[in-house]
Amino acid sequence: MNIIWIIFFIILFLHFLLGVISLRRYPQQSKIKHSFSVVVVAHNEEKMINPLLESMLVLNYPLDQLEVILVDDNSSDNTWEIISSFANQHHHIKAIKSNNIYSDYKGKKAGLQSALDIAKNEILVFTDADASVPSNWLESYNKYFTERTGLVIGYIRGENITYMKRYKRIISSGIFAAFSGIGYPFSCSGGNLAIRKTALLEVEGYSSIKDFPSGDDKQMLNLIRKTGFKIAYNSDVKVIERERNLSSTQRYHQSIRHYGKFSLSSPFYQLGFLLIVCYYLSLPILSYFKPSLLLLFWLSNLSFFLLSCIKHREKFMIDEIILSLIYPYYMLYFSLLGTFSEVKWKK
Repeated sequence: MNIIWIIFFIILFLHFLLGVISLRRYPQQSKIKHSFSVVVVAHNEEKMINPLLESMLVLNYPLDQLEVILVDDNSSDNTWEIISSFANQHHHIKAIKSNNIYSDYKGKKAGLQSALDIAKNEILVFTDADASVPSNWLESYNKYFTERTGLVIGYIRGENITYMKRYKRIISSGIFAAFSGIGYPFSCSGGNLAIRKTALLEVEGYSSIKDFPSGDDKQMLNLIRKTGFKIAYNSDVKVIERERNLSSTQRYHQSIRHYGKFSLSSPFYQLGFLLIVCYYLSLPILSYFKPSLLLLFWLSNLSFFLLSCIKHREKFMIDEIILSLIYPYYMLYFSLLGTFSEVKWKK
């Protein structure tokens, strides 16, 4: 049994390693200057959205090939007043409200579909209202889109976040990068994501996934992957997400939402995840009889995290040596909760 698990984990680690190493910068780089529609869906974001709006004004990209669509998703605060006033001052920025005809769309999918309906440019780039983007954001994405590229995954970096949340972001991005590198992307972050409009229309927008309260980014990736469009990974630019002032209960449900997407994954990923669950659950018992297994587990996790840090140009912190032991069980706990309990959407 020990040998079987050792072989399994070595194969898994080598796949991750190969995936990250295989990622090429600017694959088949296109010299075409693509046009972009930036989409931000906001719900009760009056306290968070101003830095995002300011970052929209410093984007280093031709205005005749750029539009920004700000969507108010049924806010009860002053979000609409803020974004509509901002849009009135800049001709390339539009402010709209979620279309009522999509009232049965769960989560923020009504807002996303409303933006898709009016977007005029060939590539839609998504970020969140609590984020801010670098000036070269679109210029970087432009280099990754070839004629058959349907989606490009980006990287989000947290600002003033906990050690665990920082570790989670880096290791998750490393896993996204690894699976993209071996040609089997399975997930991404909706806070830094670019999708070709043609690909979105080919899968009929968000209509087929309207009944899911979360996971619109992951679901859209899986839909586009089936179309034959290529999916790339861009680690060159970081979107900065600011930490929210959440209660412990809100943070708890946020983690459940982030990890509880097992049912949205492909059968291949589900099988792999179940094997990893079995490995993690049996590891403490196996390590009692063979302590070297625990050492292998820790070194593998730590090595892959270091590789992810290098790929995303993040500094390694000493606390992350311990987190390499703790994080897998943190992830497992919230993944199981999200799979077998009802996911509460943020308010």
